[in-house]
Amino acid sequence: MWDPHYLKDSPVHDLSFELKGRVAHDGHLFANEQWAFIESIQSTCCGQFVDKLPDSLPLVAKTRVTVSEFPIGQTTEFPPMYKKRFVPKREREDDDVPLITMGRYGSVLSYYRPSDDAFIAMFDSAKKIIRLALQDLGPVRIPKTTITVPGCKWPHSTLEALARAVWLRGVDVEIALSNPLSIPGGLGPTEAQYGNGWTCVDVAAELIKAIRKQFPSAPDADLRKKVEENLRVCFIRRKVGNKYETGMTLGMHAKHFIVDDVCTYIGSQNLYICDLAEWGVVVDHKEQVKKLKAEYWDPLWQNSYTGEDCDVQEVMDSLDIYRDGENPIFASTETKKQQQMAAALQTGSGVNKDPELYFDDETGGVEMTQ
Repeated sequence: MWDPHYLKDSPVHDLSFELKGRVAHDGHLFANEQWAFIESIQSTCCGQFVDKLPDSLPLVAKTRVTVSEFPIGQTTEFPPMYKKRFVPKREREDDDVPLITMGRYGSVLSYYRPSDDAFIAMFDSAKKIIRLALQDLGPVRIPKTTITVPGCKWPHSTLEALARAVWLRGVDVEIALSNPLSIPGGLGPTEAQYGNGWTCVDVAAELIKAIRKQFPSAPDADLRKKVEENLRVCFIRRKVGNKYETGMTLGMHAKHFIVDDVCTYIGSQNLYICDLAEWGVVVDHKEQVKKLKAEYWDPLWQNSYTGEDCDVQEVMDSLDIYRDGENPIFASTETKKQQQMAAALQTGSGVNKDPELYFDDETGGVEMTQ
């Protein structure tokens, strides 16, 4: 189902790794809770009714559940739960690597997002350098503007943790991002688009604004120095540039960061705000992290970082730009229209899309992504 994204023309870059041992139990148990939620929702009269509605039909509820079984009528509607006792016990071995599994259940839970707190704790513990390979830091934006879609906002808690690391402890922060509006495999913008459209200058400016918010008396000269010496932001590139032979830019789908070159996160959770169920793993082992860094991060950064994506003066000049979205309750009629169009583009529903609004003459692409 993901062949066009990864295996055909202009493939998106991503990162995954294979694990075995006790960590695999955690992955299964995490999935168990999701299946339990699905079964509890789907088993109600309301759930059975919603299951018959078209996927494109908007709902008031934050969650919707649809279960398909195959062969129809010949298998149970819900799969059996994973049971740890069915798997032979595995004794610890000398070459085992310490791992920390962490995740979140999104709107399945009313409260608590454990991995969000863990990310903040990791950034607050950094002493030397934080390296991030991400699809995005900024949320979905209104096309051809520097304004977030109403109801969305930048990940301020994450930015503030990175800001504290830079300002208080002189930590270097290196960020490699997806090229905006990258579409792989000849797909349409409603099917796949990687990069919400923010520039590296936008990302750097939001981080510096997070310093200024927490330390209002910070002199502009010192802020400028931090941009020059501690903050490096770029779009991903190959040796021959940031475009494929098709003309499409390189997209990034990874969610990966390394703290002080001693621990690393690889998983499914974006750092931009998107309240989904996610799961990932922290490798807490200096030697293994060193190998992972050499295999993935080092060639990525060596080819990507040229210094041209993030001009210090542009960052400083854009610190007063407001990039957060409005409260949707108070948004203007025109803004609500743009929000509806943005949502339609994310879901591929049949809402009419104004080509003047979404087509970008410079990139030939569409100015919106999920």
